[in-house]
Order: sequence, then C-alpha cells, then structure tokens
Amino acid sequence: MRKDQYIIKNAYRAPIVLNKLTRSDSYIHLDDLTHSFDDSGYPIPEGFSLMDPAICSAILCNYSKLKQDSWDRFTGDTWYLMYDFENLCDKALRKYPVYQCILECKIDGMQNTDIQ
Repeated sequence: MRKDQYIIKNAYRAPIVLNKLTRSDSYIHLDDLTHSFDDSGYPIPEGFSLMDPAICSAILCNYSKLKQDSWDRFTGDTWYLMYDFENLCDKALRKYPVYQCILECKIDGMQNTDIQ
C-alpha cells in the first residue's frame, strides 16, 4: 500500500527528470510552482523559474555546455530550457542591441574587462 501511493501520484502528475543538468536523481515538479508578489507588485519566484536572476546567471555561465549537451535531444528537459531561455532573451533584448551584444560576448566567454 505504501508504494502504491507513489505509483498513483506519478500516474496523475508525471515527474520531470532533468538530463545531465544536475548529478542528483531528484525530480522537480514544474507544475507545482507558485509565485507570490511583493509590495510593489513584482513577482517573487519560488522554485525553478526563469524570472529568478540566479537561474538566468547560471544558464548564461554554462550556456555553451548546456547548448552542446542539449543539441538534437528534443525529448530532454535541457533542450526545452534552452529553447525557452533563448526566446525570452530575444523578446527582452530586441529593443536593446547593446545589451544583446554584451550577452553574446558573455556567451562567447569574454571577461567583463574585455567587454568594457
């Protein structure tokens, strides 16, 4: 009976398993994420969200490796993470070509002093 509860739970809400993004076998249920808002009305992300600057920074620092690992693996979570991240960057930086150039330099691995 104890093991059956996990089988039933996973039948209704399938766990998302990340491929090579972490070394652990833990699951992140992306449908459980909720957001709260601060006094100014800005969302406070909880869990895994692209609204969290630390997550975006980690993706940017490891962009080349993540992109290489997810290439041609359309069933992996990393491919969809990179796809969503690229679409988000394109929309956010469309009006700011200078920021887009800085982003491309950071992805290429340039140091901040070289970019300046």
